[in-house]
Amino acid sequence: MDGKRLNCIVEVSVDGANGRHAVGIMNARQALELPEMSRFSYTHPDPAKAAAGIVMDRQELAGFMARH
Repeated sequence: MDGKRLNCIVEVSVDGANGRHAVGIMNARQALELPEMSRFSYTHPDPAKAAAGIVMDRQELAGFMARH
């Protein structure tokens, strides 16, 4: 992955009993360096898709970043 793709901004959330709760806003590199937890979700790196509420799991985010 090149540096430009890794600088895409995502919001990381944790899914809990009371819904999704934001953990923070970070670039994709930082998000992918977080511990692997199935409860984490990530907004789509494309701003238009993120605004539409599209979220991804860690594997989907890593795959997207590898393709783009």
